[in-house]
Amino acid sequence: MFNVVVEDPESTGAERPKIHVHQTSWGLSTRTIGVMVMVHGDDKGLVLPPRVAETQVVIIPCGLTSRLSEEERRHVTDACLNIEARLKMAGIRVEADMRDTYTPGNKFNHWEIRGAPLRLEIGPMDLKKDSVTTVRRDNSARESVSMQNLEDTIKLLLIKIQNEMLARARVTLEERVKIVLKWEDFVPTLNDKCLTLIPWCEREECEEQIKDRSSRDSQGDEPEDEKAPSMGAKSLCLPFKQPENPAIVPGETKCVQCGENAKRYALFGRSY
Repeated sequence: MFNVVVEDPESTGAERPKIHVHQTSWGLSTRTIGVMVMVHGDDKGLVLPPRVAETQVVIIPCGLTSRLSEEERRHVTDACLNIEARLKMAGIRVEADMRDTYTPGNKFNHWEIRGAPLRLEIGPMDLKKDSVTTVRRDNSARESVSMQNLEDTIKLLLIKIQNEMLARARVTLEERVKIVLKWEDFVPTLNDKCLTLIPWCEREECEEQIKDRSSRDSQGDEPEDEKAPSMGAKSLCLPFKQPENPAIVPGETKCVQCGENAKRYALFGRSY
C-alpha cells in the first residue's frame, strides 16, 4: 500500500501536516507462532506462555486407586469439578481432565505435549490438607497451595510463569546477539548460531557481497549440526538502540565487509 498518510501527532497547529506511516510486510502472524514454539519448547513438547495458551490450567484427579471407596472417589472428582467451576468464574481458561480410561501419567503426558502452562493435581491426601498440588510446565516446579483464595493464587502464578518465560527468552536472545568488528569473526559467529551486529555502510551492493562472501566462507567450516545450512547472511534490521561500546564514530568506524565508512550497526543473520 502506498501513500498512506496521517496527521502528524507531534504538530500543534490548527492544520497538522500529513506524514507517511511506517509499514511492514514480513509474515509476522505465522512466524511468531514458529518462534514461540522454538524458543520455549522442550523435548517433551510445547511450552506455551499463559497469555496465549488455549488451556491455561488443567486439573487432573490423582490417587484414585481400587482401595478407595466409591464415596472417596466421588469426593475427589467433585472437588476437581468444583475447582474447575471456580477458576472459570475467575476468567481462567481451565479444563478438568476427568477421562476414566486414562491413567494420571497418560494425562500428564497428554497436556505436557500440548504445553498447558499449569497442572493442578488433586487427590485424597490433598483434600485432607485442603490443598492442591501445582506443577508448572515450563520448569516442572511443584508446590502445594491452599484451596483458600485459590483463584488469586492461580492468577498470580500464571503471571509469574509468563514473566519468567519472557525473562529467560530475553536473556537467551541477548546472549545470541554478538558485536562483530572483524570479518574473520563474522562467519564463525554465525556458525555458533548467533546474530551479528556489525558496523555497516548500508550499501546494497555491500549486502550482496556479505551474502556471497559469508556463503563461500562457510563452505570451509563444517557445521556442528549436519542439518545446519551453509548459506549467506542477510541484513535483518537497523536497530533503533545502537551499541555504545564501541559506538560508531562518523568518518572513522569502517564497514566490516568493504572498509567504507560505517553509518550504523546493522543486525545480520542467517534464515533457517
